[in-house]
Amino acid sequence: MLPALAASSLLLAACTGPESPEEVSRAFWQAVIEQDAGEANDYSTLVEDAGFDGYQRDWQGVELEWGRVVIDGQEATVDTVFSGLPERAEPLETTTYLVKKDGQWLVDYFRTGEALNSGPLWGDVMNQLEALGKDLKTELARHSDDLAREFEVLTEELRQQASEAGESFSNLVDEYGQMLRQHIDQLSESLREALKNNPNASVEDRQLLNEAVIRLETQSDALQDPDVESVTESTRVALATELQLGELGEEFSAYKAEWQQRLAEMEKQLAEYVDQLQNES
Repeated sequence: MLPALAASSLLLAACTGPESPEEVSRAFWQAVIEQDAGEANDYSTLVEDAGFDGYQRDWQGVELEWGRVVIDGQEATVDTVFSGLPERAEPLETTTYLVKKDGQWLVDYFRTGEALNSGPLWGDVMNQLEALGKDLKTELARHSDDLAREFEVLTEELRQQASEAGESFSNLVDEYGQMLRQHIDQLSESLREALKNNPNASVEDRQLLNEAVIRLETQSDALQDPDVESVTESTRVALATELQLGELGEEFSAYKAEWQQRLAEMEKQLAEYVDQLQNES
């Protein structure tokens, strides 16, 4: 009876797949060693198989050892040691970084890659976005004085009216939130397409696109039931992301023209929304 129960437990565990940070790390690195882009995608923050590059290393014959696991809220780290790396006599000690998304632990692909390569070889896109957010008016003004002004007015109007939200104001927030979500979903889909169609783009460009998709999809989820906070934050993220896409290489020229057109359309819709808010005052 007990052997049968144990066998059932093992079968159940196999069906549920890796769940803990260490289990996910093991599955992810096994996929990397086998150069299995699909599996690596499943266990990491990659949004497209085309984003997988195996960290530009030869993994044949490489062996792994696991060390300390630290879980801090929605983030985790797993000490990881690689032996048998080509052109390296000593084992390489590094860290596998994970984040928890929708209840599932995933390897933070690019942050882990930075640690693997002994330092931040590429910019931290999230830090860049945070810096951009702190000085968004200045950055937007470089592209459009009107857009910077409209975002400033939007923020102030929402702040003033949120405490007195009547039905008409709530309807406006909902209407704009749904429009914004559609815009974000279309942009996210376009970024996925650009990433998929340019697998040979630079690591920096693929990281920028991958992280942008994650940010946009997070904001899209937040806009399922839009409120003042989600509308304001999603507007900021969408604008900042679209401006940041201008940093991509020349192979994305056609996409950048499309994204610039989207930015112009969003500027128009934002201006119309602000006018409606002011008429409600």
